[in-house]
This record gives sequence, C-alpha cells and structure tokens, in this order.
Amino acid sequence: MLRRLIASVAICGALVRASTGTSYSFKTASACSTASASTGTVPMSLPTSSTSSTVSTIITNSEVTIPSTSTITADTVTTTLLTQTAHAWTVTTTTIATSTSWQGAESIVATATWPVTVCINGVTPSVVTEYSGDYTPTPGQVTKLPNPFPSQVLCTTGITWYTYVIPTATSGITTITVTPTSTVNAPTSTTTVTYSYTSTAFGTTVTRVTTSYRLDTSIATTSTACEATTTTTFAAKCAPTNVIAGIGNYGIVSGKYADNITVIYVPDEKYNDPSACCQLCQDNEGCGGLYAGISGFCGLLYVGAPNGGPACDFTFSYQTQTNVFPGQGLWVQSGCGEIDYTGGDGV
Repeated sequence: MLRRLIASVAICGALVRASTGTSYSFKTASACSTASASTGTVPMSLPTSSTSSTVSTIITNSEVTIPSTSTITADTVTTTLLTQTAHAWTVTTTTIATSTSWQGAESIVATATWPVTVCINGVTPSVVTEYSGDYTPTPGQVTKLPNPFPSQVLCTTGITWYTYVIPTATSGITTITVTPTSTVNAPTSTTTVTYSYTSTAFGTTVTRVTTSYRLDTSIATTSTACEATTTTTFAAKCAPTNVIAGIGNYGIVSGKYADNITVIYVPDEKYNDPSACCQLCQDNEGCGGLYAGISGFCGLLYVGAPNGGPACDFTFSYQTQTNVFPGQGLWVQSGCGEIDYTGGDGV
C-alpha cells in the first residue's frame, strides 16, 4: 500500500499544465500622390480621396515553459527608530522699492463694413466687373497660373493586424518567500532640520497699461429693385490676375505681422473670392492688407496706431513655399498699408 502511495505522488509532481495566450497589434502604412489636370479651375485647396485595405496575420510563438510558484511567509522583522526629527523655519524679507501693476485696456482700431444688397424684385443680377487705375506686379509674381495644375490628392492606407499566439507550459515549482516588516518608534535623541524661505515686500506701486486691439464690424444692407445687369468697379490691384497668389513657381504662405495687428474674417461667402475680398479692403478705410484663399475665407488686417485708430504702415510679410502650388496657398494684396515679400523658406 505504501509503495502505491509514493508512486502516485511522483506521477502528480510530473504533470505539466499547458495554456495558450494571445496578444494583438497593428501597423499602418500610408502613401499619397497628387493628380494633375489641364482644364477647369485651379482649386484653392486640394480635395483628398482616401482608400484603405486591411489584412490579418497570425504568428505562433515557440512554447515557453515556466515553473509554478509557491509562497511562504517568514517571521516579521522589526526595526526600532531611536532618533526623531524636529522642524524649524527662518524667514528673510526682501524689499523691492518699486513694483508694477499691469492693467488691461481695449482699443477699437476701426469698423470693418461690408455691403449686402437685397433685390426686392426677386432678380439675381449678372455682375460685370471693370477695373480702374494701374498696377505693377511684384517681381516674379505669377499672373497666369501654370498648366497643368494639381487637382486632387489620392491617398491609400494599408492596415495589417497581427495576432500573436503564445503557448505556455507550467512545470516544476518555485518558492517565493515574503518577509513582513514593522517599525517601532522609541526615540532617545532629536535632530532639528531648519528650513529657510524668503518673503517679498514692495515699496511703491506703478500702474502701467497694456492695450489690446480689436475691430468692430457692421453690415450695410441696401434693399432695392435690381437690374438684370449691374456694373461694379474694382481697383486694378484686385483683378484676379493681380491679387498675389504665387511668386515664381511657388505658392504663398504667411510670414511676420506688424505689432498691434488685428484681423477680421468676413463671414459673407461672397468675399471668399480673393478679388472681391481685395476690393472690400480697398473700400474700408484703414484696412492695411488682406489675405484670402485656402478653402475659402477673407481676412482684413488692420494695424492699431499707438494714439488710436488704424495705421497705414507695414502690415505683414509673406513668402513662398516650395510644396505649395500657385493659387493653392494664400492670396494676398495690400490695402492702405505695406505688405512685403521676404523670399522663399526653402521647404
């Protein structure tokens, strides 16, 4: 009977338990190309077409054998603390003769106004645009967009899902010993730790003002019986070929802005046309310059003068960027202020 019992224990000790775990990950790879066209209108921003594909891969790892664990608890180890700590503080006062108190103020630079015509007779007029004055293009300015032109971005994305199969076998046994600890405070001496900190006292206070600049807006609505055809006159600099959309072979991005710059984005979609946005800047006194384009917007920029009102001075600079096609970046032009071309950025 004893021999049978010993044999049974030996067999149980040799048993191996097996299990299988899984983990997951994925990887994406994307690539884009640009399609070109020779007819139609150059889009201000490139539409993007995207496609994706997904594949799955199963990876089975080699089996890993690990021992099972057994935990035992040892006797508690007690630590006696014989020293205690006391804390003390010292204060040093620093006096500053003069302090500055800043207060905010707001300055209304100007009121940007855009006209809206309501045809009470239900007519939608055909608009003929004429141009007056002279305009000298900026050196290198693109006055005729190149052909062909980028028309669409085509992007593909591949997604690979990985399933990792991890077989595990348990064999043998590992013993883990846990030793509890306790701490007893029985101080026989005291150590003092001193902390120092500094306080600040101020003598006199000087008040200074920092000014933020903003624009007011208004809409000038006219209700009238419209003619079938109307004529409007734009400044020559606002002709579609004269609003600056590129220098050389590259499109325009923004550069630096004047101090005290402020901008209003016109919410009327009519002025998303860079030519109409340009003329709106000319019609608003104090408008230093404008930028438009990139999915459609019209921004009128003003510079706040230190003594109030707008300043017709340097407004902003612009530059070219090699990965932007003419007409697909910013469209810029001056109003009463100055805009400067600072060259390419090398991108």
